[in-house]
Amino acid sequence: MTPEESEKIAATGTVFFQNIPFLIFGSGLFGVYILAYIVCMNTILRKESSGRAHKALVVLLLAGFVMVVSYSCAKIVFNLLLVKFSFMVSLSGGFIAQEMAANLKSIAPNILEEWTGNFTPSPLLIVLLTLKNVNKLTAYLGSTETLDWLSIVLNLTVNIVATLLIAYRAWTHHRSARAILRNKKTQVQAILLLMVESGAIFGVVQLANIIIQALDIHNVSLEINDVFFFLQSCIYSVLP
Repeated sequence: MTPEESEKIAATGTVFFQNIPFLIFGSGLFGVYILAYIVCMNTILRKESSGRAHKALVVLLLAGFVMVVSYSCAKIVFNLLLVKFSFMVSLSGGFIAQEMAANLKSIAPNILEEWTGNFTPSPLLIVLLTLKNVNKLTAYLGSTETLDWLSIVLNLTVNIVATLLIAYRAWTHHRSARAILRNKKTQVQAILLLMVESGAIFGVVQLANIIIQALDIHNVSLEINDVFFFLQSCIYSVLP
């Protein structure tokens, strides 16, 4: 075995080791999502309602289920088949150049991955895919440009503002209904509180992502981004 082949095997083993935690956590979380979705759909389908709102809710839940399943299966299959497509010819730029080439090759699978979860592709989807892959490339290369930090801060700001607005709405609803319902929690209050709690959890994850990026731990940062996207899909798909 040549030194170049040994280096390729070592690099591939490193990638496998980095992907194992997400594969285990993602598979477990996917099982929890399937269970929660079955319970949610069982509750909704038992309700005697034939209105358009009820049908639209079922369609939206099915669409969310298809997107989450497509995303999860694509991630799992990608990690399982990585050994077949990870080896490449050594480049003159060293390991960094090889990593850039591998990331560029992953753009097409990412497009297919997102395409399977969206029934009506639009120019906005193409822009989001481009930004997603640019973000991955810059994170792998250790870039801490102003645009990256601006995106992180903007996402955190939007989450904080949205969570505060929902919390304010929940508080006003509680005050207006307190005298009538005698401090009993309504379904609207339960949903609003769930949205506030999920927003707070996402805020903590985003803060952890900022801290990790500030400490220059890029691989962990990418894993947190993937887990954050998966959690967001799971929670908001079964929210109704």
